[in-house]
Order: sequence, then C-alpha cells, then structure tokens
Amino acid sequence: MKEIVLIPAYCPDDCLCELVERLHAEGFGILVVDDGSGEAYRPIFERVKPYAHVLTAEKNGGKGSALKKGMAELTNFFPEMEFFITADADGQHRVEDILRVRRELREGAGFVLTMRRLHRKIPLRSKIGNDLSRFIYTLLSGHFLRDNQSGLRGFQAEHIAWLLQVAGEKYDYEMNTLYYADKQHVGITTLPIDAIYIDGNKSSHFDPLKDTLRIYRRLFASAAGSFAALLLAEVLMLVASLVFRFEYLNYTVPTAGVFSLGLHLILDRAVIFRNILYRDTMRQTIHTIVRYVVYTILCYLNSFMFPWLNNFGMGLWLSFNFVMLLCVPFEYWLRKGVYISAYREFKKE
Repeated sequence: MKEIVLIPAYCPDDCLCELVERLHAEGFGILVVDDGSGEAYRPIFERVKPYAHVLTAEKNGGKGSALKKGMAELTNFFPEMEFFITADADGQHRVEDILRVRRELREGAGFVLTMRRLHRKIPLRSKIGNDLSRFIYTLLSGHFLRDNQSGLRGFQAEHIAWLLQVAGEKYDYEMNTLYYADKQHVGITTLPIDAIYIDGNKSSHFDPLKDTLRIYRRLFASAAGSFAALLLAEVLMLVASLVFRFEYLNYTVPTAGVFSLGLHLILDRAVIFRNILYRDTMRQTIHTIVRYVVYTILCYLNSFMFPWLNNFGMGLWLSFNFVMLLCVPFEYWLRKGVYISAYREFKKE
C-alpha cells in the first residue's frame, strides 16, 4: 500500500468501524492506534482488524503520543508508503474530505491542512477554543490560519523524520506541528472542509481547560527563544542604564541587539529545534537576523530621543522601551497582510 490513513483512537464507538470499512473500500492502507482504550473496547478493535492494522498502546498517552506511535511504525507496516493522512476516529471527518486530501497529495502537496468552516452553530466550547488559538498562533508565528486545530491532515512520507521530533503528547502536538512547520518554511496547502459536530461534539475527549492550557504552554515554550532574547535585551539595557547611563549610548544599544540576536539563534538551533530544523535553516536565520538588525537600527536612529526623554525622568532603560514601542508600527507593517486576512476571515463567520 502506498496511500495510508493513520487513525488514533481512544474509547471509540461504531463510527470507527464504519470509517475503516469505507476507507478500505477506497483502496487505503489503514493503521489504527488503540491509545490504551482498555478491555471494554477490544470488540471494536477486533471488528476493524479485517480492514486495518491495529497497534495497541498499554496505557493512554494522548492524541499526540498515539500519532507519533503510529508514524514510527508506518513504514514497518507499509514499506512502499508514499504519503499518509491523519483522521479522527469519532466520525468528524468525512470520507469525501479524506479523498480530497488524497487528491492534493497525489498532485504533489507536501503538507495538507484541512480548515473547517467554523460557522456560528458550532458548540460554544469549540468556538472559544478555536478563536483563541487562531489569535495566539497568529501573534506568535506571524502566519494566520483560519483553523489550526483540525485533525484531518496529509503528509508526504519524507516528513515523518521531523514529525516524530515535535514536542507534545496530547492535543498540543497538532498545534506544535504547525509552528514547527512554519519555522522550517514547510509549505502548507490548505483545504476547506465542513465542520461536523456530532451530538454537540460530546464524543470529543478534549478538555476545554486542561488541553487548552497545555496547547498554549507548549506553543509558548516553542517560542521561548524569542522571549529569552527579549528578556536579555531588557537586562542588558537595564545594566547599561545603571552603570553607563547615556555616556556610551552608541555602543550599548547595538550591543544589546547583537547579544539578544545571538541568544535567539543559539536557543533555536541548539536547544528548542535542534532535531527539527533540517531544511531552509539559512533562510530562517537570515529572516531572524534581518528583523533584529532593523529593530536595532530603528532604536539607534531614535536614540537622539533618549536624552530628551530623560528630561521626563525616564532614564535610559525606560527610554529604550519607549522607543521599542515606537517600532510596533514596523512590526504591524511586516505582518499587515496576515492581520488583514485574519480580520476578513473573522468577518465572514
């Protein structure tokens, strides 16, 4: 089999059996990962075995854990695999949409992300979670995705190597996958689908509070390089303010920029994404350097304001932060297209 569907399943119902039978009829190879559902659900998995391979985890590890467990074994079950599609076991993904993802992969797409049409009739907990995730993800990544939580996705087999290295064991894994793809400049092909919520999405094992916090904690951890670099710049400018005041202004501002840039690059390359960034690393590095250089130049060019601001009792450190705020319009200009597209999509819903 060359075209595979990977289905993580925890405490599934008859929807899984129906999905597997229909996918088998469409010519897919299928791997179902039983994520520690227990003996009570053994009959369900026995029913799908004539149509799919079943991989069983001893205990429940979460959706991300099940996906990675399955991806690690895909080539063992299907040595000729060319691409695979991830789908949920609860009936939220139509076979017709899975076939559309297959069509995109056949035409050469490397990473296909389906984007649900999030109409106003979706359950409240799903709407709040989706809106928050879109807002935070856009701010951190600079890439607006109308839906970044859909589990129906497609990947060429070559992506398994880095997908297995993405952090996260539960629902946070899928969000983190997008962020890691963005960091590597992996092209994402988007495909609109209709959102299906059966019985108000009661079958979902998503915990609105715990899983949402876990997703954002993981996402912010992945962006730790940026936050650490900002903190270093703040500390360096605070020290310069206390020790040198305005005497070495022409040196302290560029030095803070250089050191914070270095920390950002080191953390991203050697710590956070050390096993991930295997492609386009030079492009990502240049992009980061350009942003830091532009910010430093803007601060430097506005440094004539520092002594004037000091007349208001602001000091060098406060003056530096005030000038950084003046750079916000530049940041907006960089991502203007992203924010405009986000606004237009929200208006459509």
